[in-house]
Amino acid sequence: MGRPSDEDERAAAHARLFCPALVRAVPRWLARLGVPLSHRADVAGEVWLNAWESWPRFDPKRGRPERWLNAIAVHVAAHYHERLQHRREELVDLIEVADPAPDAAATMESDSIRTGTLDAVNELDPKLRFVLVAHDLDGVSMAQIAEDAGLPLSVIYKRRTKAIGALRDVIGSRENMEDFARRMGPQ
Repeated sequence: MGRPSDEDERAAAHARLFCPALVRAVPRWLARLGVPLSHRADVAGEVWLNAWESWPRFDPKRGRPERWLNAIAVHVAAHYHERLQHRREELVDLIEVADPAPDAAATMESDSIRTGTLDAVNELDPKLRFVLVAHDLDGVSMAQIAEDAGLPLSVIYKRRTKAIGALRDVIGSRENMEDFARRMGPQ
């Protein structure tokens, strides 16, 4: 038997080129060539694309396929670094993030609303106030309130509806009084 034909040599080189060990070697080469991990997979894809496109020109008589692929990796990595120097990032102004903590004015307003609401609830008839506080503030179920009070559930629902209406009336009358006082102002 003589020397293998060119086709046999190319087939053997192709098999060596796409063996799993060589496929895993390309990212290691790129790491040594300074390609960051975040870009390594993309650059490795570019290496394999260049190898695929230039495979028809590969001559197994000139060298091993591993060295040929390594030369492609070096060439692609060099172009990557060259493009990196010319790459420009568009800088944008800083985005102003709202402070999650309320400012003093918001805290005072919130406290004022809370105090005004509690004062309005305290002005309600005790029977109505009890249902509203127990259910809406303390989270007690309406059935439990009815059982504790020894009253039918429908009565408790009616009292809560009346309590909400009465609370609206108290708050509305307070707002009207405050509005009237502002309009009158110091004279």
